Amino acid sequence: MTKIIAKTMLVVMLLMTASCNEEFLEREATNSIPEENIFKDPALTQLFVNNMYLDVPGFDHDLYDNITDESRCYWGAAPRNVVQGQWFPDNNPMEYWAYGPVRKTNMFLARIDESDLDEDLKTNFKGQVKFLRAMLYFNMIKRYGGVPVITEPQDLEDDLFVPRQTSDESFAFVVKELEEAIELLPEAHGSRAVDVGKANKHSAKALLGRVLVFWASPLYNPGADASRWQKAAQINKEVMDGGNYSLHPNFRNIMLDKNNEEEVFSVQYQKPFREHGWDSWGQPDSQSKQDAVRRSPVQEFVDAFEMKNGKAINEAGSGYDPKNPYLNRDPRFDATVLYNGATFFGATIYMYEGAPIDGINLPYATITGYLIRKGMNESNKDYYGGSGSDQNWIELRYAEVLLNYAEARNESLGTPDASVYGAVEAVRQRAGLNPFTLPTGLTKAQMRDRIYQERYIELSFENKRYWDLRRWKKAAEILNGRQFNAMYITKNANGTYSYNPKPVDGIPYVFQDKMYFMPIPQREIEKNPNLKQNNGW
Repeated sequence: MTKIIAKTMLVVMLLMTASCNEEFLEREATNSIPEENIFKDPALTQLFVNNMYLDVPGFDHDLYDNITDESRCYWGAAPRNVVQGQWFPDNNPMEYWAYGPVRKTNMFLARIDESDLDEDLKTNFKGQVKFLRAMLYFNMIKRYGGVPVITEPQDLEDDLFVPRQTSDESFAFVVKELEEAIELLPEAHGSRAVDVGKANKHSAKALLGRVLVFWASPLYNPGADASRWQKAAQINKEVMDGGNYSLHPNFRNIMLDKNNEEEVFSVQYQKPFREHGWDSWGQPDSQSKQDAVRRSPVQEFVDAFEMKNGKAINEAGSGYDPKNPYLNRDPRFDATVLYNGATFFGATIYMYEGAPIDGINLPYATITGYLIRKGMNESNKDYYGGSGSDQNWIELRYAEVLLNYAEARNESLGTPDASVYGAVEAVRQRAGLNPFTLPTGLTKAQMRDRIYQERYIELSFENKRYWDLRRWKKAAEILNGRQFNAMYITKNANGTYSYNPKPVDGIPYVFQDKMYFMPIPQREIEKNPNLKQNNGW
């Protein structure tokens, strides 16, 4: 995948220098490569496909984690506006109207047969581009519901006023696109380092499994069509049975051990070609090199972690000690959350009230008494602002496949069977819970709650929670009107600590029913009279 990144950067540099080189492509381009030349040169064809992977979203700066019950952002701005309900058709921080990238995929698929590539490579590329086009459309559908489905590269003389398809029609297109991609794609591209960054048959099937889970969920399945859950379970089970992926033994290192056995599809980074700022964004001010303190986990998220013995903190026999609340918790807690007195990047971090530099609510400090540890590379000394880090963004990993299967299978049955238990318990076993087993005899509703809980912890800070709450139609229940808590810690004279939860900012969350479907961007409504705005906007 390093070669892909390097070649992609090469074609970008070629595009930038085209106007300075009179011999470049026989003077036909002044600031870009003409479409016809891309398909005449096999090398350019491959580079063009590689370049499309850059359109897949990677690390999120500070938005999606801070608009759920996971964390809040010291810096406010867009996350605060969303929490307060201050987002509109002409100002939506979560907007994603991806028809520019869609046009590239449409143009490619319309013209690839002109290429001099051999047929096997053409087939491979078609599969990859269909996978990417499906992902572009899915990321729009999960926001807006039905969208215009455009599959041909449009010119000015074409009818540009394309109406929206229904939500079901739009999902059906993405499902068909991925089913076709699965048929076209190879089993593998030669090595895991390449396979995690380029779509193959198995990663396309895993993405299809996710799409089907969304389509079966209450927001998109108001008629409660059980067959959707059945198909989602089937596809995710096929990925599980394929044997191509497994759980990485070390939860802490999933993002650090690049291209590991759990990665299904990742956005690839490699210094110096492509970098991000994850290691900087999570830092306390005492270790900051700009742009730190982007995520402060809320107390409700901290309380959601069970004890190491698998019991909730308020459950009899859990062993939870409110005077020592971070002891003997689910091992994923230490791997995910930075708390008062923990060692981080070689230093002990104190976030109690009055602590120097990093004490809660000091300038540029945590606003909840916590910061994040998940995915942070504590051996990295080169982080700075938005650069210096090159962990892969794991868009889809095997733990999600297991939880997708468990959810879909549970919803398709009257009561959960052994396979549902097995999928959830595999994730809990890897986490290090002892015992990791769930109580026997759970009802369908009880197992649903367990699966929701497991996703909350396992997939935290991976840009999953906000979309889960929406598709389950739980966002209004869990978010609206709530004031989430910080933990104010006082250091006592004898060196012990006292703990007192208080609201983070005293501002209730605003999530109205109309927000389950985001507004079509206002500028698109004004340009296209056939676009119908979502209800309430």
